[in-house]
Amino acid sequence: MFPFLIRQTIFGPKGIENTGKMEMTEIQRYKIALERLKQLSDIRLGKPLLIQTLMGNLRVLHSNHIGYFKYISTKKSWEIALTDGSFVRLKENLRAKNLCAYNDRFIQIHQSYIINIQYLCMIQNNHCIMYPPFHHINELCISQKYKRELTAYFYQF
Repeated sequence: MFPFLIRQTIFGPKGIENTGKMEMTEIQRYKIALERLKQLSDIRLGKPLLIQTLMGNLRVLHSNHIGYFKYISTKKSWEIALTDGSFVRLKENLRAKNLCAYNDRFIQIHQSYIINIQYLCMIQNNHCIMYPPFHHINELCISQKYKRELTAYFYQF
């Protein structure tokens, strides 16, 4: 890109004016291409989430790597279950509504659980049956308070 612009500046018939127009066109094309690439990345990886861990470290996670959130009442903090089998504990003072507001795929199913609906395979006897790698989790119970919203959203998804 740059050698072409330099040649236009030095040898072009209209000099800098011509180059300025060419440069803006190129920049606009690159911005559009970059935005498309970002959208494709968000679709594949999920929207990036910047979280603060219990130790105060900042970490970037993609929503596709998050299976569910679990509230640990004794520690008064949320824990994230990741697709690689690890868990990340979040800082205290986070509320469920803040986690759900981050991404429309995060749906609260119980006072202590928020799931990523893209991993929800089926609802059976008030339990969430998840796709791998979360298919072995048996603790994801749906409370009556959240069941209607979950089933409505599940059938739309």
